[in-house]
Amino acid sequence: MKRTIVLTLILQFITASALGQGAPNRYEVELLTNPNAGRKDTREVNAVLIFEKDVIKIQSRRSKEIFKEFGYSDIRSAEHYTRKPAFQMSKGTLIALSVISGMPLFLMRQKDKHWLMVATDDDYAVLKIENDNYRLIRMEFIVKKVGVVDIDESK
Repeated sequence: MKRTIVLTLILQFITASALGQGAPNRYEVELLTNPNAGRKDTREVNAVLIFEKDVIKIQSRRSKEIFKEFGYSDIRSAEHYTRKPAFQMSKGTLIALSVISGMPLFLMRQKDKHWLMVATDDDYAVLKIENDNYRLIRMEFIVKKVGVVDIDESK
């Protein structure tokens, strides 16, 4: 009886680990698109960046529509842009203004904005990345042998 239970548990662990490794990593991003070609009408579309074995897919969050698909070997460049807010106060200044005004200004701190541009010879994608995902996305590219260039626009 004990032997059967142990063998069953081992079989479950083996199948769970084998099935868990095949799932692609998914990150929520916003894709910049121009729905009207030739006009100045850029929009941010909610999307999911999916890292599969041989390709990166940019898929709609709401439907199964694939906006873009890039093979890792086709990617010519991947650039990560960081932009700090134009006006930043120190924590001490924010706390002093909070005490004077009575409003919790120190809680309304602006965060850096992160962008990712992926380019191939015939296509590109510009993605707005959430602040907590940009490090994971950079590491995904590095693991897939795609170099990422960091550009800090605040300097």
